[in-house]
Amino acid sequence: MHTDLTNLQEDARRLQAGIEAVAAEMSAYETNLGGIQACALKIQKCAKVIGNNRIAAVAAKDKRKIMDELEGAAIELVELLKR
Repeated sequence: MHTDLTNLQEDARRLQAGIEAVAAEMSAYETNLGGIQACALKIQKCAKVIGNNRIAAVAAKDKRKIMDELEGAAIELVELLKR
């Protein structure tokens, strides 16, 4: 009887540790998902500004800024997808 209770207690500890690990993974996943969505929106915004023959309407300084923002979002997106 004592052995059964000890085994049950050990199983409960392992179950709790497993649940905590899954909770931590889900939290990280939700954080990464939020970052991925933010990057996708930033990329979409940049593409709209410089796409469809609108390049002539954007000053060279602004084009560089937009392209830098686009590149940064793409790099961040790749990093988030690696996790």
